[in-house]
Amino acid sequence: MKKGKDIVCISMTTWEGDYMKTIVHMVSQLAKNHQVLFVDYPFTAKDVMGTIAGKANAPVKRMLGLSPRLRTLSEKGQEIYHLTLPPVLPINWINNPTTYSKLNTLQSSIIASSILQAMDTLAFDKPIVINAFNPIVGLPLVGKLNESKLVYYCYDEIRAAQWCGKHGGMMEDQFMQKVNEVIVTSEGLYASKSKVHPNTTLVKNGVDFDLFHKGFNRTKDTPRKVVGYVGSIDFRLDYDLLEHLIRAKKKYDFHFVGRVTEPEQQQRLAKYPNVNFFGPQQPNDIPKKMAQFDIGIIPFAKNEFTKNIYPLKINEYLAVGIPVVSTDFASLDDFKEVVAISKSNLEFQAHLDAELVFDTTDKALERVRIAQQNDWSERALEVEKVLDKQLLSHA
Repeated sequence: MKKGKDIVCISMTTWEGDYMKTIVHMVSQLAKNHQVLFVDYPFTAKDVMGTIAGKANAPVKRMLGLSPRLRTLSEKGQEIYHLTLPPVLPINWINNPTTYSKLNTLQSSIIASSILQAMDTLAFDKPIVINAFNPIVGLPLVGKLNESKLVYYCYDEIRAAQWCGKHGGMMEDQFMQKVNEVIVTSEGLYASKSKVHPNTTLVKNGVDFDLFHKGFNRTKDTPRKVVGYVGSIDFRLDYDLLEHLIRAKKKYDFHFVGRVTEPEQQQRLAKYPNVNFFGPQQPNDIPKKMAQFDIGIIPFAKNEFTKNIYPLKINEYLAVGIPVVSTDFASLDDFKEVVAISKSNLEFQAHLDAELVFDTTDKALERVRIAQQNDWSERALEVEKVLDKQLLSHA
């Protein structure tokens, strides 16, 4: 019998998917001690139409109530309750803040009703509500779920996010004035959010160590060195840097594993014979791809969005034991002994060569040791401390 407080997690992401998600990992750990209801990303009517047309993959039957919206999932031996919400209207395009707020409040009342119905079915009472980077829904729901504590789990800079930058920043500011605690995942986010809320705690991202360590492989059978990247091929990447490396290091193969949201940039790189794109992979299959990497790269551009990122992939690479080369997009002081951090294209290129030439088994084992210390189970202990804190007033 789980003795911890009931938890309702309202997310801006889906539970399932073909990439690793911070909040899914964290909730999986919290489910060891708590009953958890995970409220999925609020799909829109546009997602319904896109799925019917074969251009999207939303859970339409659950959204429309043709199959149960509330279900039980099993994750690493833990039961987690999962709620799919009714579809809402896409309203982020609306410029007028007053009109947007009224429509958002109306839609959020529908969301609240769906969550309360699920809570009643599950006999949840006075839950801790964790809002995972979704202040747009979180703000109008404050006090509506009979919550005993309200926690904002922030893992990106919302003002720099293209998909919600229009209204997200304003709503986040208002939301943070109403929550009890804020959890952030990077030094950059801590610097900004702690100025707004006094009860802000830094809990950095972790790694599913047991899963990724399966990719540890010191006897690769590839004839050429493989430079690997795992993650979305999206707006965060420095494509000038990547093209420079690909052209300069023709003796290396470059493998990209992840979903593509920038098809034009993919085409820009795919024309080179030493480049391969493997598309999105299920999380359990990613270590198999990484087992063929000789080195992992984090080629993020340096800008207002990326400066607040603590990349999941850094610990994933280390769990596999491979060297890591990164741009200096954010504070990576925790890893300065095991990650080569580059300030220019030429420095990145030089680090690639040096890390491959001078890699050793001892270095690989040190990387593994550091990753093991950053397992999600350790991070969950830090979050539990926040959840257990006495409620403090915040005006």
